[in-house]
Amino acid sequence: MPVSKRLLFVVTILGCFVLLPQKAHALGLVNASASATTSRPSASSPLNLSVDPLSIGSSGVTVFNNNSTYLSSDSAKFFDSGAFSENVTVATTSADKLTASFTTSTTVAHGKASILAVPITAMHVIAFSPQTAIPIGGKIVIQYPQLASSDTNQASPSANSWVFNGLNATTDIQMKTSLGAATCSWGITGNSASGIPTITCTTATATIPAGATVWVFVGCTAATADAQGGRCTTQRPLVINPTNTGGIRGTASVKSVNISTQDGSSNILDQSTVKMGTIESIFVVAHVDPTFSFNIDGVAASTDMHTSQTCSTSYANISTNASFASTPTEVNLGTISSAGNTYAAQKMTLRSNTGVGYAITATASGFLINPANGSYIVNAQGNVTGNNTPAPTTINGTTGGYGINPCDANSRVSTSVWGQGTPNFANPSPNFYYTLVNYAGAPDAAGDVIYSVYGVRAGGSTPPGDYWQIITYTASVTF
Repeated sequence: MPVSKRLLFVVTILGCFVLLPQKAHALGLVNASASATTSRPSASSPLNLSVDPLSIGSSGVTVFNNNSTYLSSDSAKFFDSGAFSENVTVATTSADKLTASFTTSTTVAHGKASILAVPITAMHVIAFSPQTAIPIGGKIVIQYPQLASSDTNQASPSANSWVFNGLNATTDIQMKTSLGAATCSWGITGNSASGIPTITCTTATATIPAGATVWVFVGCTAATADAQGGRCTTQRPLVINPTNTGGIRGTASVKSVNISTQDGSSNILDQSTVKMGTIESIFVVAHVDPTFSFNIDGVAASTDMHTSQTCSTSYANISTNASFASTPTEVNLGTISSAGNTYAAQKMTLRSNTGVGYAITATASGFLINPANGSYIVNAQGNVTGNNTPAPTTINGTTGGYGINPCDANSRVSTSVWGQGTPNFANPSPNFYYTLVNYAGAPDAAGDVIYSVYGVRAGGSTPPGDYWQIITYTASVTF
C-alpha cells in the first residue's frame, strides 16, 4: 500500500475518535444526609376479629401480629375499605401488643377488612453540599421509594415509602443555603398509588455555589440559616413514616432516598443515595414504691398554738401548760381544776408520695379516769355512740370535760367539724373512732404537720386523784 494511503487511513480513524460525543459523569453530593424528627414506625394492622364485624360501642380491638405497636395516648384511625372511618384514642395495650383498649367506645361497626392505623408524622431534613454549582433554573430533586398500588389514601401509612399526607408545596417545604441567596419554587409529584413520591425545587434568584451547604426541610413553614447552620423555626410535621417492615421489633426498616441536582435542561450535575430508617420506640419502665411514714413528737411547755408555725393565727389564742412538755409517748396535763381549761399538745407528721389522700383517726381506752375510785372527767361531746358521734363541741365551763382537737396551718383539718377560733373537742372510745383528718390530696413534700391539742377542765365536784387514759392514733394512706 502506498504511504499516502496509509496516512489517510490513520487520520480518518483519529478524526472519528475526536468527533465522538464526550460522556459526562455526575459527581457525588458531599456530606449528603436525610433525617426525620421521629423514627417511630407507623402502626397499621387489619383487625383480628372473632366475630365480624366489630360492633358499635366496642372499647377495644385485637389486631394481627405484624409488628405494629400501639401505645397509650396514640391517636389511632380506623380505615374501612381504604377510606377513613373514625378516630379513637388508645388507652392501654396488652403485654403482647395485640390488643388495644380505647378511652372511648367506637361509633361505627368495623369489619375484618378494616385497618387500625396510627400515622406517625415527622419533619424531614435533607442536607448536602453540591460539587457542581446549581444554576438559576436548575433543580434539586428528592425521590423517596416507590409506593405500592394499594397506597391510595394520603392519610394512611404505607409499608413501602413515606406518604406526604397533604404536604403543601407552596408553604410546607423550605430550603436554606449557607452561601448565596437562591430560592426555590417547589413541586410535588408521584404521591399516589404506585407513584414515586418526589419533591422538586426549581432554583431562582441566584446560583447555589459549589461547596455551599444546602438544607431542605420537608414539613416546615419557616426556616433560617446562620453561623449555627440551617434549622426549621416552625415545624409542620406531616410526612407519615412507613410501617415496620424489619421483620421484628427493634430492627430498623431502612429505605433509600435519592438526592440529585440538575441544570436547567434537567441534566444531572451531582447525585447521592442516602439511607433513612424507622425503628420501634423503646419501652422505658421504672417503678416507684409507695412511701409512708407517720411520726408523733412532743411539744414544749408553754407553746403558743396561735401561730403560723403551729395551728395558724386563726386558731384560738391558747398555749400548752407551763409545767410539762409532752413526749412522743406521754402527755402530762399537770394539775387541772374547774377554774379553767388546761392544754397540752403533740405534733404528728405524715409523709407519703400518694396523690390520692390520707386519714388520721383516734381511738381511746375510754374516759379520762381515776382507776382508784372509778371517777372520770366527762367527755367534752358526751358519751360516744358511734364513729364521730356525737359531734365535737367546746368544753363545758360548769361540768368540765375532756377531749382532743386537731389543728394545722395548711387546711388539712376540717374547721367546720373541729372549729378553729373556737376549738371543738371530743374523746374517742375503744369501739368508735373520731376522724381528725380526712384529706383527699397529696401531703406536702416535707410532710403534713397536724397537732393534736389535749384540752381538759375538771368539774366542780370531780374527786381528787390521778386520772389517765390511753389514746391511739391511726394514719392510713390511699395508694
